[in-house]
Amino acid sequence: MWGSVTLRWILAHYASFRFLYTMFLAIDANFRLRNKVVSNTYRSPMLGDGWAYFVPSVPYKEHLAKHSNEDDISNCSGFAALFLANLKNVKGLRVSGVGGVCCGRHRVWRGNGLGDLQKGERYSNMDFVFWSSIQGEDHLCIVISYDISCQWSRNFWSRMDALDPSFKIKYTKDGIVFMIPKFHLRAHQPSCHAPFSFNFAPGCGQTHGEVVEEGWAQTNKAASQTKEMGPGTRATTLDDIFGFCNWQTIQNLGT
Repeated sequence: MWGSVTLRWILAHYASFRFLYTMFLAIDANFRLRNKVVSNTYRSPMLGDGWAYFVPSVPYKEHLAKHSNEDDISNCSGFAALFLANLKNVKGLRVSGVGGVCCGRHRVWRGNGLGDLQKGERYSNMDFVFWSSIQGEDHLCIVISYDISCQWSRNFWSRMDALDPSFKIKYTKDGIVFMIPKFHLRAHQPSCHAPFSFNFAPGCGQTHGEVVEEGWAQTNKAASQTKEMGPGTRATTLDDIFGFCNWQTIQNLGT
């Protein structure tokens, strides 16, 4: 764990090496990993709730209940249509998709870095998943790659202030950098291009930020099967699948 004195010393004397103490995270929502209203938690209970990749269900639901009446508004014309599309075709579904966080460098899924989405890609869902995934972390800086960073970063800190104190993160505004993956950036309006481009971000090298899409490509193979499962069976199955994906990724590092 880095002490505050150590971090200040690094910033003061080795600012050019800041990237060595930076964590890169990729965030995204996947609307293929849906789940129908099949069975219930009594017949299909969650075993080891919150022990692996999905966030703990009880605090997650409590958090969502507090923000159920909030509306997420997009000011980016490039993604306005996408926001509306994600709100459709949710009839008969318990889960409309999954929000996830993985390492932006190596595509390793974060522990407690997955959460079910009920109706589109809402900030309240993604906030909780992100905050859960970095609990206990102590890095100089976190660079976030998210295809709607231009919107999600708005009022980010005010939303954090309203969060349960047990989940608050200790980073300052200088410690979290919001970027947009390179492939998705062109779909945004011109005013988003320079401020959220990896090409102009110091210490990011040639990071493209699209690794989370590669991860979804692996897990989507189970979308048809898990769509018909009960809540507990589905959560356990997906935890196992995401764990296997991480094992494969680590096995292939350096090969």
